[in-house]
Amino acid sequence: MTSSVEGRSPSVTAEKAINATNRQKESAAATSADTDADASATTSKDGHVINDKPNAKIGYPGCQRSKETKTSTTSQKSEKIKVHLVAVGSAPILKKSKFLMNADDRFAVAIAFLRKILKLPSGSLFLYVNAAFVPSPDERMGDLFDCFGIREELVIHYSLQEAW
Repeated sequence: MTSSVEGRSPSVTAEKAINATNRQKESAAATSADTDADASATTSKDGHVINDKPNAKIGYPGCQRSKETKTSTTSQKSEKIKVHLVAVGSAPILKKSKFLMNADDRFAVAIAFLRKILKLPSGSLFLYVNAAFVPSPDERMGDLFDCFGIREELVIHYSLQEAW
């Protein structure tokens, strides 16, 4: 009787067993590292999760911004974001619809900018992020971009009447 399994030599079978064991150990180590990272999170008195990791994500749940990005020094050049303005309804269509804006600017700056371009000193102008909601005028454009940006741009729909 031979010691090979299905016609294989014992050394090949042993190598496969060792490789399988090593893969299991690596996946277990990766899983325990993830568990250890989650274990560093604590809960505050009001029930919010406080994460002690230095690169923890903050803000909206789907947000891509990290603490490291937010606490960067102000001596660096201001970050620019691409804003795509899309006309809705009877609003005039812009010849150039994509603009670069400072990430530190407030949403009110985008409103004033669009009023200036459309030559609407007064009257109604409605702006919606991703055709879904109207952000507060004091919301940072960078935060909106980080959380709701699509394909490296923040899409803002504008209308002269209420659209959604």
